[in-house]
Amino acid sequence: MYYLFIENEKINGGGQCKCLNENIKNIEVNENIYNQYIAEPIRYTFSNEKIIENPNYESEKQKEYITNQILEIQRKLDILDTKRIRAVCEDEIRDERTGETWLDYYNSQIYDLRVELKSLENQL
Repeated sequence: MYYLFIENEKINGGGQCKCLNENIKNIEVNENIYNQYIAEPIRYTFSNEKIIENPNYESEKQKEYITNQILEIQRKLDILDTKRIRAVCEDEIRDERTGETWLDYYNSQIYDLRVELKSLENQL
């Protein structure tokens, strides 16, 4: 047996045994729906006392993808900020031929990421 757990009219998890919390509603589902929910929780929603396919699934999936991309860019920016602080302190030349410093190099990378970040944020 497979169950999806409903709390406050929303799916909040699933399992192969009933949840004993009295505030949780247990809805029995087939193995296929259970496995799809576990793989992609936004695929299903609870409506009119039934588990149904989320009518906004594609748009929510796209939004989730963009949000994950934004988080990844923010992680990269944090790493580059740390490197940039070191570059300010050490003030070394990265490329003798062009005279580019490490600070210039990191600033360039940060600029590119911020442009990409802005583009993604505009899509939300």
